[in-house]
Amino acid sequence: MSLVKYVQKRNFTKTAEPKSGKSKDNDHLMFVVQKHDASHLHYDFRLEMDGVLKSWAVPKGPSTDPKTKRLAMMVEDHPFDYRNFEGIIPEGQYGGGTVIVWDEGTYEPLIDIEGKKAQEKELLKELKSGSVKIRMHGKKLKGEFALIKTHGMGENSWLLIKHNDEFADAGDITEKGKSVKSGKTIAQMEKSADKVWNSNHEEAAEKPKRASKKKALAAAPEEMVDEQLAEGPVDTVVDVEKLLKSAPKSAMPKNVQPMKATLVDEPFDDPDWLYEVKWDGYRAIASINKGEVDLISRNNKTFNEKFYSIHNILKKWKMNAVLDGEILVLNDKGISDFGALQNWRSDADGQLIYYIFDILWYEGKNLMNLTLEQRQAILQSVLPTDDDHIRPSKSFKANGKEFFEAAKKIGLEGIIAKKADSQYTPDARSREWLKIKVHQRQEIIITGFTKNEGTSKPFSALTMGVYQNGKLQYVGKVGTGFNDKMQKEMMEQFKPLIIDKSPFDVEPDVDKPSRFRPVRMGAKPTWLKPELVGEVEYAEITSDGVFRQASFKGMRIDKKSEGHRA
Repeated sequence: MSLVKYVQKRNFTKTAEPKSGKSKDNDHLMFVVQKHDASHLHYDFRLEMDGVLKSWAVPKGPSTDPKTKRLAMMVEDHPFDYRNFEGIIPEGQYGGGTVIVWDEGTYEPLIDIEGKKAQEKELLKELKSGSVKIRMHGKKLKGEFALIKTHGMGENSWLLIKHNDEFADAGDITEKGKSVKSGKTIAQMEKSADKVWNSNHEEAAEKPKRASKKKALAAAPEEMVDEQLAEGPVDTVVDVEKLLKSAPKSAMPKNVQPMKATLVDEPFDDPDWLYEVKWDGYRAIASINKGEVDLISRNNKTFNEKFYSIHNILKKWKMNAVLDGEILVLNDKGISDFGALQNWRSDADGQLIYYIFDILWYEGKNLMNLTLEQRQAILQSVLPTDDDHIRPSKSFKANGKEFFEAAKKIGLEGIIAKKADSQYTPDARSREWLKIKVHQRQEIIITGFTKNEGTSKPFSALTMGVYQNGKLQYVGKVGTGFNDKMQKEMMEQFKPLIIDKSPFDVEPDVDKPSRFRPVRMGAKPTWLKPELVGEVEYAEITSDGVFRQASFKGMRIDKKSEGHRA
């Protein structure tokens, strides 16, 4: 029994959902089915077991027709008191939407066993085997049902099936749409949710207020993806204590260079791979040792002062570990904003989040040779959950193509695919980690700037380059995506790098386009040493290697200029 994942997903200062609640010492096991109108309407099927509510999300709701099998996705355990929850989960919180108690009652296993504890023991055995058969005594659901784990449809996929007994009925039971507690429909609850959750005696409470966009932490992007998928995040059952005991001892590794993903063109589906959201931020390795913390970029620059708020949280953690993740700023829609990250100075500039997706070393044990699934199980087990500014990233055992489309639909930068059994290889670009981008983006080297006559701005456009076969090649100009503040700050970085000669191996001709000088550059550029890295978004690359319709997205202070290739 564990409520760790349940608690991780919720901010109890913003939602009235119960944080805990122990199983009652009564004679019968209880169940509840809650109708939940979130981003997609579904039914939450919950069975009391092992002191908590084992839970499944049923997209189309239960059926009393034995010929109809309903998909049921197993989700995290919920506290026992959740069986009485009815009301509104505030917008922006996990599962935001309206909830009613659609049905409730008692249940027992089909096998004739006396006593609640003995029944629970049997049900837990059936749960582990992937076949749970029960008899329900609800106000709507009655008689025999089965939950059967599927194969080939995802790690958490089950089917909810009605047995052919005297309570079987081909009619649509979900047409009975009212709460068995309040008598309200979803629509009525949404309009009059003065009771945001019910205890046994229906305690009144204020309707949760929608959080301020400036102060509330946005919902996690992967939660928005999760709501569009049949499968949920990976929930691997691992004996973490045994795994840590068997891991080799080692001193804390220093100056770890992160493992990198290889860019590929198309999403794919493979049951041996896990899928994650591709973050649009700064990669950061966190080394925590006896209260001393180093937050280091991928090119070995310190983030301790720049992202002081994350650094300060990590200093409070009572653990020794080396973690890999990404620092980003989320906008009020829960989407990462790279431009806002570049200009972040304080909480007033945006919601700074450190997403941690890997653990390399923990309490004297080297974990890099463990599989990805094993490392993530350890990470989920040991990571503190007391501050929402640091979050564990989630992996999904999903259809890769569907996951990509879900990420694309909500406006994310792309996805990462990782082999479930991949080891962590520092400072390597691996084919066992792959990145698939929704938008075409490229890190470029800033090689100069131009300034049109009559403009009062520091510059009009930047010239761009990338390395190909060890040579710096011109790939065009970018003249959009800058604001005044950004231009002034960038010009301060440009001044000490100004040079007289072009940094290119083949100098672009400002007057005469050709095969080697693909574009007329207009105003004569001021050349720079090729040391600064930026990122652009573009429509396409021409046959001459020039980025068309490029828009500047921000400086990459976390990247080195050497070796950037198209």
